[in-house]
Amino acid sequence: MKIMALGTGMMGEPMARLFLRAGHRVMVLPHRRREPVERLLAEGAEEIGDIRTAGGEADVVFSMLPNLPQIDEILFERGLAGAMRAGSLFLNMSTVSPQGIRRTAERLAERGIDVLDAPVSGGPARAADGTLTVMAGGGREVYERYLPLLEIVGGRIFHTGPVGSGQVAKLCNNLLAAMIMAADAEVMTMGVKAGLDSRLLREIIQASTGANRLLEDWIPNTFMRDRYEPGFALRLMLKDIGLAMQLADETGTPMFLGGAAHQLYRMVAGRSDEDAGSDFSVISVCYQEAARVRIAAEA
Repeated sequence: MKIMALGTGMMGEPMARLFLRAGHRVMVLPHRRREPVERLLAEGAEEIGDIRTAGGEADVVFSMLPNLPQIDEILFERGLAGAMRAGSLFLNMSTVSPQGIRRTAERLAERGIDVLDAPVSGGPARAADGTLTVMAGGGREVYERYLPLLEIVGGRIFHTGPVGSGQVAKLCNNLLAAMIMAADAEVMTMGVKAGLDSRLLREIIQASTGANRLLEDWIPNTFMRDRYEPGFALRLMLKDIGLAMQLADETGTPMFLGGAAHQLYRMVAGRSDEDAGSDFSVISVCYQEAARVRIAAEA
């Protein structure tokens, strides 16, 4: 199968690599950062010269571009959609607006192009080993036809319903993750300020009713070590929270906790470009600074 890859960043690069290693022909669009493209080319990928020519050859156009304006620009303004063959697939695996991806799918359907709306969760490590959670929205027949492709990158795969439903599931998950990260940072700061060792407190919580996945395998590598390299950048989490808040508004759902999380993430992202580009766990810094305490345990 010929796969055209759009977006080879921290998630897109390892996912494209898995498609390559599964024996598919992968064509990559030049990226704002050259290094990921060069690494994929070294493993057998091909660099796209003319986007329309590549689109006409592709069986699947796979996108990890971060937002719909970028996606629609390539599809409709740069002519990719017009070059894609009827019966080919546009596979969007990034997090975008449910309403927006439905509109994009409608425009592609007019050209006979199938669409799967299949955002993922799990971060770069799970992208690299093919164990992502995939939330796939689209027609059942299209989903079943391309399930083997999804299984290359996904450990758990869910068919959520029609196009757009995958994004609804992903926004619910990411808003919850954002709130859990804030809650973890808040209680860890309080416990350490009150005299507990952060490692002991984490162990107690993980053995109790407050246990959660972020405290299990994300936080020990981020704010418990004063390290904020972007596993999932704060600016991307803020984008997803904003999309979730739009969805809440559209559905008339009250967002008491979600609204507070949105304010917190906006405040931290606005502090500096460095914070906005850091891992979303960097929100813990504002708690630590306000409490004048350091969560990271001494070695």
